Amino acid sequence: MLSSVKINDHGHWVSVFEPLPHEREELFEKYEVTQELLDYAIDPYEKARVEVDRDAGVALLIFDVYVPTHSASAPQTAPIGIMLTTNNVLTFTNAKTNFVNGIIAKQLKLLQSHNDNPDQFDFILPVLYQLSTAYFGPIRRADQQRQLIQQNLRGSTQHNAISEFLEIETGLVYILTSLQGNVALLQELKRRYSSKMSRKQNNDLDDVIIEAQQGLEMAQMTSDVSARVSDAYSKVLDSNLNQTMKFLTIYSIVLAIPPVISGFYGENVPKLPFANSPYAWQITVLITVICIIAWLIFYRRWWR
Repeated sequence: MLSSVKINDHGHWVSVFEPLPHEREELFEKYEVTQELLDYAIDPYEKARVEVDRDAGVALLIFDVYVPTHSASAPQTAPIGIMLTTNNVLTFTNAKTNFVNGIIAKQLKLLQSHNDNPDQFDFILPVLYQLSTAYFGPIRRADQQRQLIQQNLRGSTQHNAISEFLEIETGLVYILTSLQGNVALLQELKRRYSSKMSRKQNNDLDDVIIEAQQGLEMAQMTSDVSARVSDAYSKVLDSNLNQTMKFLTIYSIVLAIPPVISGFYGENVPKLPFANSPYAWQITVLITVICIIAWLIFYRRWWR
């Protein structure tokens, strides 16, 4: 689906949503789009980067945006394409990233109310800024979730905390990878096009780069802290398991003694002490009790 909105006297914003074959032909003929760049723009698995076709005078920005999901372990980022031709700006979205069109439409209305004749960079830089700052919310929520799990662990040891930490770390991996690509993209954009931008536009681009780098640092710190806490908790669980195995080992050894003693009496071995005593079974029970008491003393003194 294609929709076009006027940006200025010479160019339009063209929203491209999962184009059909005849719509692709229209993009080739009317909007200077090349086949190679179109394939990159609509690929849902492309990595964030800048692609330039010097012959056609077209640049494509593959920018990763945050996509809210119900599962923290699901992919939380997806690429969109922003193509700059001679006069037009084309954005390429799909079912996951279609919400970006609403953000762009609001930004265009706001821009046109303050600027009579905005150009391409006036249009896309505020959009990139808003999409970059959208990462801050999920990063803060991941850190808050990590803090909540950590507080709960102080009161009691919970085995499901490992899976909760795993979900946090998995979601942060997607965010970290996307932010690293976005920062590299923005720096490449500045290197290639800073000479074509006004002073204000260069300042706006610097602001976008700063926000993207800040998001990257926040995500890296949250990921590192979460990984360290998870590792420390795993060590606590391992230590508890070792203590349990020590307990069971000592317990099994101690309780193996009474069956050995009573087994001799059960086999009618001649001349056993107290074999003919009417209190033989009481003596066996007493030995068992003494073994258990010895085990408790040993456990409390050396293993706790």
